[in-house]
Amino acid sequence: MTDILINNCKVVPAVIPSAGAVNPLTAVVVDGTGFSRAMFIINTGAAAAGAKLNAKIQKSATSGGALADITGAALTEVLAATGASKSYVIDVAIDPAKPFMEVTGAVTVDTFANSVTCVLYNGTGWRPVSAPASEVVKTQ
Repeated sequence: MTDILINNCKVVPAVIPSAGAVNPLTAVVVDGTGFSRAMFIINTGAAAAGAKLNAKIQKSATSGGALADITGAALTEVLAATGASKSYVIDVAIDPAKPFMEVTGAVTVDTFANSVTCVLYNGTGWRPVSAPASEVVKTQ
């Protein structure tokens, strides 16, 4: 029997996709309850000359609660000249006492298109409900 990777993961938005105006990132709270790992995939797009992007992952015991940095979960500042139209990954262990995570960071200097998706994995007794075909595409 072939096991399909997405059957063992939960994919959720972590930052709303943006054309990247100079602003803080628009984070979406990620609830990692029931999983032991989270992989944040940071995608960049077009960037104006001199633009910069900073991001780090923080955790909390509750949704909307006080955030604390996750040690080692920070993206080295991405510069437009070398970091446009690339993907970066920050993979972290989920603290069961603080399973709520947010990406905090900002676009500075000038516009830098960006988005962040989180893949939750290594779940305990978790399997996704059936998703509409438009959300998950499986091939044999």
